[in-house]
Amino acid sequence: MPKRGSSTSGTVAAVPRKKQKNTQSTNGHDTEEQDENIPPNSTFESSQLFKETPDLHKNAGTILRISVKNFMCHTFLEFDFNENLNMVIGNNGSGKSAIMNAITLTLGGRATSTSRCSNIGRFIQHGKSNAEISVVLCNQGLEAIDIERFGRTITIIRKITIKGSSNYLIKNEYGKTVSERKDTIDIIVAHFNIQVDNPMCMLNQDIAKNFLNTKSTKEKYNFFLKATQLQKMVEDLEQNTIEVRNSKGLLIDHIKKKKEIQAQQEDLQAQLKFAESVRNAKSDANNLQGQLEWAEVFNLEKSLAETEQKLLDNRYAVEEYMKKRDALIEDIKNEKTKRDELLRKAQEVANNAIEEKRIHDDLERRMKLFNKERRDLLNEVNKSEKELQIQIELKKKLQNKIDEMRRKATGNNDYDRVRQRMEELQISIAEQRQILSMKENEQVNFRQLYDDERQIQFNDQAAVKQHEDSLRKRRGHIQHLKAAKEDRVTIYGRYTLAILKEIEKQAHRFKQMPIGPVGKHIRLIDRKWAIAIEQAIGNIIPSYLCSCREDERVFLEILTRCVPAQDMDYRPSVTVMKFQSKIYQQLRLPPSSFTTILSMLDIDNPTVACFLIDQGRVEQRILMDNYETARRIMERSSPPNCIAAYLPNGTEMQNLNVFRCYTCKAQSARYFVEDLAEQIIRAEKDCHAIEREIQEAKLKSNETQKRVGQHQQTVTSLETTINEIKLKIGRLGKELRELQSIEAPNNSNIDDCENDLSEYDTRIETLKERIKEQKSKSEVESPEYRQVLDDLAQARQRVMEKREEAEQCKTTLQSCDALKENGQRAINELQKGLDDNQRKLDQQEATKTFVEKRLEKQLENAQNLVQQRPDEEIDTKTVRRNLDALLKFIETNKNVTHDLQKIEQRVEQVTQELNVFCRIVDKQEKLIHKLFKAARHRGQQYKNLLESTAKLTSSCFTSFLESRNYTGEAIFDHQERTLSLEITPRGDEVHKDTRSLSGGERSFSTVCFMLALWEVVEMPLRCLDEFDVFMDHVTRRTAMNLVLEVAREKKKQYIFLTPQDLSFLKITPDMRILRMPQPKRTLVQINNENDSD
Repeated sequence: MPKRGSSTSGTVAAVPRKKQKNTQSTNGHDTEEQDENIPPNSTFESSQLFKETPDLHKNAGTILRISVKNFMCHTFLEFDFNENLNMVIGNNGSGKSAIMNAITLTLGGRATSTSRCSNIGRFIQHGKSNAEISVVLCNQGLEAIDIERFGRTITIIRKITIKGSSNYLIKNEYGKTVSERKDTIDIIVAHFNIQVDNPMCMLNQDIAKNFLNTKSTKEKYNFFLKATQLQKMVEDLEQNTIEVRNSKGLLIDHIKKKKEIQAQQEDLQAQLKFAESVRNAKSDANNLQGQLEWAEVFNLEKSLAETEQKLLDNRYAVEEYMKKRDALIEDIKNEKTKRDELLRKAQEVANNAIEEKRIHDDLERRMKLFNKERRDLLNEVNKSEKELQIQIELKKKLQNKIDEMRRKATGNNDYDRVRQRMEELQISIAEQRQILSMKENEQVNFRQLYDDERQIQFNDQAAVKQHEDSLRKRRGHIQHLKAAKEDRVTIYGRYTLAILKEIEKQAHRFKQMPIGPVGKHIRLIDRKWAIAIEQAIGNIIPSYLCSCREDERVFLEILTRCVPAQDMDYRPSVTVMKFQSKIYQQLRLPPSSFTTILSMLDIDNPTVACFLIDQGRVEQRILMDNYETARRIMERSSPPNCIAAYLPNGTEMQNLNVFRCYTCKAQSARYFVEDLAEQIIRAEKDCHAIEREIQEAKLKSNETQKRVGQHQQTVTSLETTINEIKLKIGRLGKELRELQSIEAPNNSNIDDCENDLSEYDTRIETLKERIKEQKSKSEVESPEYRQVLDDLAQARQRVMEKREEAEQCKTTLQSCDALKENGQRAINELQKGLDDNQRKLDQQEATKTFVEKRLEKQLENAQNLVQQRPDEEIDTKTVRRNLDALLKFIETNKNVTHDLQKIEQRVEQVTQELNVFCRIVDKQEKLIHKLFKAARHRGQQYKNLLESTAKLTSSCFTSFLESRNYTGEAIFDHQERTLSLEITPRGDEVHKDTRSLSGGERSFSTVCFMLALWEVVEMPLRCLDEFDVFMDHVTRRTAMNLVLEVAREKKKQYIFLTPQDLSFLKITPDMRILRMPQPKRTLVQINNENDSD
């Protein structure tokens, strides 16, 4: 059976199915449907399709197969092509042009070459994310390329993504990937002479429809040059002209250089003659100079011996210092071990002292309670004694009154009325006092109610204010979250965005750009620790970092401009520190079983990580899940290198000598917010709840206010009544006192007073008994009180002992610290002395090395001047005097003091260089002459080729027009670079402007001109899209027969795309007709068609 989208020679291709299911059952599961547009085993294997022996008569570079997937309107389409004639027929919208576009793009063409769009991603089918197009080229025949590498077929695959990127795969005959580079495709296409951007190779429908109608004569001429490859020759000729011009300029430079070398040669020859005349004087001077050099060698040897002796002395001193220093370091290590033991003991003593202090405080509290009870008894005794004294005084006064009454013996008959009135007054006063007491109690009760209600009202108002403050903060937080939703950096402060923009504007003023906010470079690994981490380092998250003080001053100026003075609380902090390229390596970490805050942070900036370590100590803050576990660990003793522990709800625990636990008020994270929208919704719900609470509190406050007013009115009314009663009692009392001043005439009052006196005696005895009993209770100590007193004394003693023990440990630690400090000071002194001696040693080593190098160099210089070492001592003064005389002679002839050998070598070098330049100049002159000649020859050949090509094109164009009884010619003007077409249809006048032709005539003319260009251009592949769209039936038949006739003669591959019915064509074995599937029509298209109908 033929493959999908392909047909056998001479038959019409079947339309491929658009959906295919492949079911399979695995482990009892239901069958699943695969991609509806990808056939099973869709991978193309050339080794199975083309197992024929190589055929040298085949045309290399022809297309054997094309396959597209998710490309333009095709989900999947695959066609096999004939090596000669291929007719692709399909209705408009069926995707014919997609075949030409796929060929163009697969063979390395750009998206603009298709005249469709400029972005290759636009070719992907709607709703898909990628596309794949492939072309199989024939690699058989005389012009096959690298058979051993590629085989008999070459498969080129291009994969396209929706973002506009693409990649290539080049596979050989056996499906093995040979290359993935576009350069390889360019080499293959260039070898086969396939020009995808040449209209003669790929003629799309836009060029076919508009060429003769829209092109000017100059554009037609340029089109002719491009189609016939003559434009490339023009460019090559221009490049050759530029190269010849550059070569001529280089020749001029070389001629100038040649003259300079000749002048240099003459100057060197003159120097050589002068140098020979002073050669002997220079030789003697060199001999004397050698003696001086040897004298310097002797001096350096003496200096070297002295330096070596000093070096030995200093090395001994360095060894002594190192021994003393190492001994002191060992002693300090021992002291450190002893100090650590003392520190551990001091910690134990401190913990025991804390426990003893707690016991002492409990006992002292109990003792205070006992003392309070005793003081209360003593107070009762004092009160009873005071009352006893009062009763005794009253008894004395009553006794005096009785005595006075007994002395009086007068009587009065009106006294009965006075007594009666006194009794009435006493009864009235008693009644009024009872009423007064009731009113006062009532007033006290109402006043208490008034005070309670006022306190409730105050509490309600405070609650309303607190809720309003909370609501204002919540609303501000919501605005903050909404701003952060638009730009997340605003979560670090309301002025963060303005600060960052100002930093960008002032970037030129910073030596290094500030880093910040710090939180922008931090990401949580586990979100559940957000509140805990903010509790630990929340105050430094909005901070900024500067590298130096100058940058800090610039940053503070920015803060002054961006943050108003009234909002200084919102101003972020800034820290100056050296920017780091990597995170600190030496860290004091808690045991590995604990999770630190540092391990829960993903930090993208090393400087920020170092800042958090320095300022936040995140490597020593641990995170724990369970409250009980955390309290048990931290309350006993915090782990090593741990300063605090945090729970997920933000609770902080510390144990720096004393255990402390701090709860966190925050209910949600402020900076490490994952879902801002959810946070906003939750905050708005909280605002609604707070508003409801405010309304309820206000209603409650209003009700309380009403009750307060009522109670206040009642208290005022009672106050008025009480004042009136007091006035009435005062009047009655005054009258009673006046009546009481009248003395009774009988002894009845004396009896009453004696009865009262006996009552005083009884009361006094009762008070005495009570005082005696209370004193006995206060003086007797209970066993529990005695036990507490003893325990308190013991606890005080233990506390004092622990304090003394702690003081001893502290004193011992101070002495250890003093010893350590003194030892360290001594080590520093020794180290300083060691460094000084080491520095001297290094200087002496350097001096020795310098002297040795200088001696070696001096010895080499001396041996260069005088080979043999002198045996006896050299008289430096005599040698220098003789040398000065020779140098004076040489100075007289200083113009000829150059080295003779160097001058000779230089003369030889310059002579050789001059000879080389002479040869180069001669060769360049000959080469430029040849280049000029070749350029003229090439220009003439180009003109000849241009004229012959133009003549052949015009002749072929006329010949093809005659197939339909048209006349015409192509007129070339090579001077003006124009091309005009004159066409005379049957029985019509001459048309010099092709736009005046009808659509069919213009299309037929386009075909004729295209065929004429085909006659002069050799390509293995030609593809035409809708070239016959405007032709009538007769013209189309004539044009098609003409095209097929030319195609059969050329024996090349032709691919024709047309929507027309070609049933009139005679199917031959060298022709393959491929029909496109019917286009899918959407409901919108059907409705539009119905509306138009």
